[in-house]
Amino acid sequence: MIKCAIITFPGNNCETETLHAAKRNGFEAKLFRWNEVSAFEQFEPQFIILPGGFSFEDRGRSGVIASKEPIFETLRRFAKKGVIIMGICNGAQMVVESALIPAEIGLAKNIRRDNTGHVLGTGFFNTWVHLTPENKHTVFTKHLHEKVLSVPVAHGEGRFVSEDITTKTLLQNGDIVAFRYSDSEGNVSDKFPITPNGSMAAVAAITNKEGTIMAIMPHPERFYKEFDGDAIFQSVKKSIEMDDFAKTVEIGHFEELEKPLIKKIKTDDKMIILEKKLIIMDNENFSIKMTAQHLVSQDINLEKTIRFQIKGDVIEEALLETGLILNTSKEFIIPETFSDSKKSFYTADIQDDEADHLAEQLSIILKTPIKVKIYKGWHFDKQLADDLITKIISARLLANPNATETFS
Repeated sequence: MIKCAIITFPGNNCETETLHAAKRNGFEAKLFRWNEVSAFEQFEPQFIILPGGFSFEDRGRSGVIASKEPIFETLRRFAKKGVIIMGICNGAQMVVESALIPAEIGLAKNIRRDNTGHVLGTGFFNTWVHLTPENKHTVFTKHLHEKVLSVPVAHGEGRFVSEDITTKTLLQNGDIVAFRYSDSEGNVSDKFPITPNGSMAAVAAITNKEGTIMAIMPHPERFYKEFDGDAIFQSVKKSIEMDDFAKTVEIGHFEELEKPLIKKIKTDDKMIILEKKLIIMDNENFSIKMTAQHLVSQDINLEKTIRFQIKGDVIEEALLETGLILNTSKEFIIPETFSDSKKSFYTADIQDDEADHLAEQLSIILKTPIKVKIYKGWHFDKQLADDLITKIISARLLANPNATETFS
């Protein structure tokens, strides 16, 4: 039987159904924890699946902490030899963040807007969607008989985006696209609700040029018995049985990717700036700090804040009284002097529906037009060497420049 390894990380919650789906489709499937690197290597899988869920609670950015784990070095070696890899949902986020697919890609937060541009909702969204195969030369699509697949989708950061002209072209013309969102007849549309997350060019799954690695946001495994998603597993199985796939594969390398451009944060005298910090333990802050320490091989101090820049005919007290910006039970506004002893950097989504949605709510409550920009602040001690900070930022731990901008 064909060996299939499913790698589970802390916070994954789809490994069991992924295991059942692989077995149901004729694979010799086995689960491996992310830290069982030696056992995983000895298993010598022909097919590897990174399942869905919320690895490391999606701290920092979905998939980014998992992608820095040592097991990815093994995955990179296997990928170069043509071992087939499928990342599903959170696994897709890991594939993108690890640069296994050599393209400038980000997975941004979902956006859902109506035809007038009104924000219908932000964050996690789940529903059933239809997928139409695009590139028919991948192991995941070449043996499909179905023209349209019906599968579930469930995520909060699943919008394929790129700021790179070459990659945008590849997404538009389909060279690296395995599936697009469509209606039940196969008509592709990037409008909600057909595309549930605002993904560029209605992209639901991308693949490398050899067609052996796929990052797919919908869930082909999430059903208790045979259903449409099984066709993808069957296509992989047939490709392996026919020895019909590339054995030498080009993968991405971080050093070849664009380094995040650091811009100067813009402010003016008419702007209200509120920056807050958690009173309670900030788990995201802790996990990003620990990952950063691993990257630079030394202890560092790193603190996280959330910064609001607000414009409108309104006073600070009125904004705070809405309860939409500050929860006084667990948060506090930091003093302006907080960053005096820090080297501070901020990240903000290139398209931020959470900020726009907050602005809509504040405008209604306060009965005056409000504009909002939301930043996540990352504050290093001033004593920390600049080259170490550059290494952390260049590793894209704080931001993927295809979805998020970085400021100082």
